Amino acid sequence: AKKKVEQTSKPEQVDVNTLSLEDRMEATRASRKAARKVAKSTRSKDRLRSPICCVLGHVDTGKTKLLDKIRRTNVQEGEAGGITQQIGATYFPMDR
Repeated sequence: AKKKVEQTSKPEQVDVNTLSLEDRMEATRASRKAARKVAKSTRSKDRLRSPICCVLGHVDTGKTKLLDKIRRTNVQEGEAGGITQQIGATYFPMDR
């Protein structure tokens, strides 16, 4: 006896192993919709986070120079042969 998604009040109560593919997809959609609704209702300017930016690229493409400009640093000048041998992260506080 397969349960239909509509028979439960919460999608997480459904045993997905007993559902058909269509019913599993519908349960996933319902779960995501509920999560979005909760996220929207709890959203406020006080709870925002700073964005995360990842800089990727091949050798000698200017990644360190770009980060130096953003961070107002000069890491590139201090590196042997101009090759940066570090991985780092920088926190940029959000303007409110």
